[in-house]
Amino acid sequence: MRLFIAEKPSLARAIAGGVGEITKKTDAHIQVGNDWITWCFGHILELAPPEAYAQRWRPPWTLSALPITVGPDEWKLSVRGDAKKQYDAIGALLRMADEVVNAGDPDREGQMLIDEVLESHGWKGKTTRILIANATPQGVRDAMKKMQPNSDFRPLYEAAMCRARADWLVGMNFTRAATKRIGPMTSVGRVQTPTLSLVVKRDKEIESHTVSHYYPLHAHVQTVRGGLVAVHDPKQNRITSIDIAKGIAKELEGSRVKLTMVSKQEREHAPLPFILATFSSAAEDAFGWGAKESLEVLQSLYEKQMVTYPRTDCPYLPADHAKQARRIAESIIGTGLMPVKAADLLSHMAPKPNVYDDAKVEEHHGVIPTLRMPGGDLAPKLLDGWRLVARRFLQTLMPSLIKDVAEVFFVHEDRRFTSRGEKPINAAESWVALEPEKDGPKGEQVQPLSLSGPVTEGDVLKVEIKKNKTSPPKRYTEATLIADMKNVAKFVTNEKLKAILKETSGIGTAATQASIIETLKHRGYIRLDGAGKKKHIISTPFGRYLVENLPAALCDPGITAAWEDALQSIAKREMDAGGFMQKIEAYVSKYVEHLKTVELSPLPESARPSVNDRARGRKGSEQGRRRA
Repeated sequence: MRLFIAEKPSLARAIAGGVGEITKKTDAHIQVGNDWITWCFGHILELAPPEAYAQRWRPPWTLSALPITVGPDEWKLSVRGDAKKQYDAIGALLRMADEVVNAGDPDREGQMLIDEVLESHGWKGKTTRILIANATPQGVRDAMKKMQPNSDFRPLYEAAMCRARADWLVGMNFTRAATKRIGPMTSVGRVQTPTLSLVVKRDKEIESHTVSHYYPLHAHVQTVRGGLVAVHDPKQNRITSIDIAKGIAKELEGSRVKLTMVSKQEREHAPLPFILATFSSAAEDAFGWGAKESLEVLQSLYEKQMVTYPRTDCPYLPADHAKQARRIAESIIGTGLMPVKAADLLSHMAPKPNVYDDAKVEEHHGVIPTLRMPGGDLAPKLLDGWRLVARRFLQTLMPSLIKDVAEVFFVHEDRRFTSRGEKPINAAESWVALEPEKDGPKGEQVQPLSLSGPVTEGDVLKVEIKKNKTSPPKRYTEATLIADMKNVAKFVTNEKLKAILKETSGIGTAATQASIIETLKHRGYIRLDGAGKKKHIISTPFGRYLVENLPAALCDPGITAAWEDALQSIAKREMDAGGFMQKIEAYVSKYVEHLKTVELSPLPESARPSVNDRARGRKGSEQGRRRA
């Protein structure tokens, strides 16, 4: 018999629907003819606690017992207590199986959580891999045509295993060391602590911001073709002295300036399909949802087979998906759940090569609707989420926005004064036609397109001096924090580290970033603030104390991003897993010794976490991250 092992029961049911007619169903498996489908509950195995390795690592914790180290061949797994029955059921099914199909989610965690069960049970037989991004019956059948040997995905498993072991070593060692040195229960994590440092750094930037003024200049210029206003770009040679501003204004007023005019057409492509982070941002703007809430909505829609796999960082789509793009669009419009004008725009919709590109698709692709449309029983929140995904998908099929653009500028003492105008040509037939209405000033910015022809010079009639003030950076929201978690390279100043990182280097993954923020909230390191839809993230006194007193390397998002890049290299067969783990072990040993002896500032009573915060931290401090 062939045995499919799915990541979750919902996926097992979807696989059964794609394989054929169910002939038997129990609380542990589904049978479809000669195929049997069983399931995990996310990670049903987890790394064993330190006390499973040595007596000296049993509670009570001591600094002298650190660091905790595990040899390459000594790692142990334990079965989650609530999953023991299912684990045993999988073992019984494996003893009857001729072939196994790994049906974990299409990412490295999905690869590992099935492979580790197979290894734990000693399975040595034939194993294939199925990657299901679309959980509809047809999506399952399409995925079955493309199954590959599971061994081809061994590097992905090794990358996930290195991630889990690195997180374990960092969490176990530094949580114990920090707790013994600081006093209250103190959780430290490979990703959570650098994420906390981003929030603390932002809060400090806001608090230390000193308001200063600058003076943009608006020059009113008369030409033979008409008048325009040319503005000095405040980002270039910002004028911070009113006297200098007055001096420049005096020099310009009454003068004749040489003008340069540039006219062109610009195309603005439709946004790409959603990834989890961009969906979270859109949902935060539209509904005030947090990152966890957004993920839960997408996950529910995926399990209901209405959208494709949600935990994705790749916005592109496979080329063969283009064949059914129009059919999906027609089905979406046929629901009557889109704006009325969407039906009138159907004739303009067609798949675009910049979206359907196999060269850019990774192990999973952008989030799009499937052919399973919402029914009347869909919960309102899920319907809101589906509408967001559906509208973005329709926009990807629409023509680019074409604009006539003209710039007229002159230069005075290395300062450029520019008048820019743009006028949409096809707004009613382009992707922006499906954008929601926004409050605020309406109308097109046409100056200098309103000029009756090209110009080469003009007279400065007057110069207005404006007074602006600098603003501090904005506080994080959950969506903007995830955006910075995805692109931390911009914060790195260490030149050696910066050379290692890619511009898109991040910390955490699409599957874990929301849970990291939840962890920081539950442990009392950050809190949410604000009365509107969007809640701002603020570090608590204890969270700030940790960042200020833990070794800088533990808080450095650049180091964690470099590790994440290394994990991606392992998954691509470009780096050895053993070498990576050796570096992690050396890092842990070095900074555990540092934390044992470094002088720490006393913890102020005002920063001490509450009893509830301690309880939450104690409960979650050393638990391995479980897949939702």
